Amino acid sequence: MPTPDSTAPHCPPELLQGAKKVSVRPGFTGLLWTDVRARLSEPARQYLRRTFPAVAVRTFTGTDEAYWQEWLTDEKLDQLSGLVIALDGDGVPAGWVAGNDREFGGRTCFYANSAGVHPDHQGTGISSTLWRALLRAAIAKAAPRSLHAVMRTANPLVYSGWSAATGRDDTTWPAPGREIPEHVRRIAADAAADLGQADRLDPATSVITDAYESELWTERPTSHRAELDEWFAELLGPRDAVLLVVAFHPVSLMTHLVLHQVRRSLGLRKSTSSRSART
Repeated sequence: MPTPDSTAPHCPPELLQGAKKVSVRPGFTGLLWTDVRARLSEPARQYLRRTFPAVAVRTFTGTDEAYWQEWLTDEKLDQLSGLVIALDGDGVPAGWVAGNDREFGGRTCFYANSAGVHPDHQGTGISSTLWRALLRAAIAKAAPRSLHAVMRTANPLVYSGWSAATGRDDTTWPAPGREIPEHVRRIAADAAADLGQADRLDPATSVITDAYESELWTERPTSHRAELDEWFAELLGPRDAVLLVVAFHPVSLMTHLVLHQVRRSLGLRKSTSSRSART
């Protein structure tokens, strides 16, 4: 539970019904809705429709408010298995993550529907904090089986963050110089079909051609890893995306988290490249 200092002073009351507070950072309120269809109230939906699109177009500069109003329709919201919003001190959305439960390749997968952080708050750890809140329950529910998270992205920073979150370097696909295994290809094929883009997926590279109707950004974000940014630039056109599949193994993930806590308690630091991979 968040401390009083971690709660924004102007959290609109219509958002609180059906939501669970999650700790974000001082001055912000994090709100989590699971089973969005049942728990996200009509007043909360209306509030998000009034405030959310203006933030989203600042995050994805190639989109317009009409795109996000469509994303916020009841039909689209009711398909979400989870939604987390971070509100700033004025009660305005500053960041969000959203996910769906899907059956891909004969496995129950977590599909990362959307995520973004207002440019004024990027680099502060909000996005990773919100994703942890949403993924924690999904990983616990899947244990001891692995959980495969799936997302369509053209952002190397997103790719870098999700790869680092597993605590391993061999459970992210696609990856430079590594063949995509058959079970991952089946997951990707089903995910592309679910998106209505099966005919645009290259199974060898997991690239979806013309994945987006328009360019999401006027300039593609960077990951602070030159080799990854270069790979994305070579792999993707302006409207293309990779269908990213990341496997979370509960046992190795717990080991990774324990080691991370030990390093923090001892005041040890990782290398610069490792830290930037998690930005």
